[in-house]
Amino acid sequence: MDIGLLLNTDGMSLEVLRAYGKQLDASGLSRVWVPEIFGRDPFVAASTLLYCSERIRVGTGIANVYARDAMATKTAALSLVDLHGERFDLGLGVSNTQGNTLRGHEWQPPVRMLNRYFDAMEAAPVNVDAAMPPVYLAAHGPKLLEVAAARANGANVYLMTHDYVSTVRGLLGGGCTLHLVVHVYVCADPDQARDRARKAIAVYTALPNYHRAWRSMGFSQADYTGAASDALVDELVVWGDIDAVRTRLAQFVEAGADRVVAIAHNSVRLDATHVPDLGVLEELTTA
Repeated sequence: MDIGLLLNTDGMSLEVLRAYGKQLDASGLSRVWVPEIFGRDPFVAASTLLYCSERIRVGTGIANVYARDAMATKTAALSLVDLHGERFDLGLGVSNTQGNTLRGHEWQPPVRMLNRYFDAMEAAPVNVDAAMPPVYLAAHGPKLLEVAAARANGANVYLMTHDYVSTVRGLLGGGCTLHLVVHVYVCADPDQARDRARKAIAVYTALPNYHRAWRSMGFSQADYTGAASDALVDELVVWGDIDAVRTRLAQFVEAGADRVVAIAHNSVRLDATHVPDLGVLEELTTA
């Protein structure tokens, strides 16, 4: 099973990040993605990981299109390809209304904005001798998935149910790559696992765009108001013993996901810093 890792590097010192990058390179994981939240710039973090590795692919997962104009994004992406070879993936997305309001931006209709953004990237005159890397769009609704299918190499889909994966596969078509981003916690204790899961998805249970998506999948307001319901948690977060987790991830692949991108909640200490346990993730890649 092809498994990648979504890695928030905020809080990791340069020494820890370098050491962990080397571990990632030696692991059985296919790629690592770095998010854009309100900490480190994802292109800078990606560059550091690319510098201290030789094999693993590194991507922005995702870079917010509100945070930089299309020419700046194209310049950054081409620079990483130019300096580090063809191991970089460009993940883009619109994030959400609340986060972009904090940035001082006025929310725009996502489909219109992204089409204009892709047009501007294609037209931007950038003097870097490199080819554009694969581009993946964060999307889960039908309209954004149509944009991903038309303008990108695929989509990164987050916090969606198993049944919805097959729907996404149909909307994207066979020529696009589907990365399914999912919280993973190898823990057989239901109370402990669900407590961790609720904390992990708490920020998203307040966002209207996820509410709309979950309602379309059969959930109600009671499932995401206050503490997330067991039903919502068990559907969105993969937990259980190693065999149960491996089985659920394999079901996502059978439903149409090309790759699983884990937000890993099992951790180990590296120079007094907690980092995702690569041993657990590697065990999940084996039958």
